[in-house]
Amino acid sequence: MSVTSYCRSVRHVPDPATLPVGHPTAVAFLDETGSISRDRFFSVGCLVLPEPSVVLRRIQKLRDVHHWYVEMKWVDVTETSYPLYRDALEIVSGADARYACLVADRDAADPVVRFGSTWSAYEGLATQLLVAASRPRELISVLADNYSTPDDVVFEVDVRRDVNLRLGRLALVSVCRLDSRSSDGLQLVDALTGAVTFEDRQAAGLAGRRSAKARLAEDLRRFHGVTSLVGGFRSARLNVDVYRGSAAPGDAIGRPSRDD
Repeated sequence: MSVTSYCRSVRHVPDPATLPVGHPTAVAFLDETGSISRDRFFSVGCLVLPEPSVVLRRIQKLRDVHHWYVEMKWVDVTETSYPLYRDALEIVSGADARYACLVADRDAADPVVRFGSTWSAYEGLATQLLVAASRPRELISVLADNYSTPDDVVFEVDVRRDVNLRLGRLALVSVCRLDSRSSDGLQLVDALTGAVTFEDRQAAGLAGRRSAKARLAEDLRRFHGVTSLVGGFRSARLNVDVYRGSAAPGDAIGRPSRDD
């Protein structure tokens, strides 16, 4: 029997364990903003895309039109680059995408104290965020920005295990860390998370209201029809919550209902 004939014969053999072709899947891009060891505000955000190519192709087109090929980073938002960042966030807000963010104000509740170390705190916050961002039955592959940890700390294994245990099912299929320069998805999360956290910094008197960053943070809120994200906000496509220090590692925060 030829290879082609064999493949054709195998293709039609029913497998009761096989998921349907239309089973919900997504890719989640995960990144953080701030320094968890020294900054007052530290946030973890994730952008979940059921079909990443739709958004990423539009971002690539934006880049090509404007010959904009530098890495998108919140810290690099200036008066000159602001229109491009605004257009990028508008693309995300109008797409089939959902964004979730967990903001930690270390003056109010320090995750490093709660979890015992900076890397354990980051793992704990990432786990809580991904639990909150998941949807029933959905299988997610996570692409996370590189984060320096000791050799014996395996972020990918720990987060995948803890999220699946908390949800009681296979939710995270894989977790892979990579350089953000290689992924527009990770760069978008950096900009989104920076914009969310900037408002918290403004409320604390640590940031102004007339800069390009201030306008971009306002644009993000306008795109989602909300006046403020301080203290949290939840909808089907935007889920922002505050770390309050009372949850055990892996507990869900602000998780949307099954109907969202």
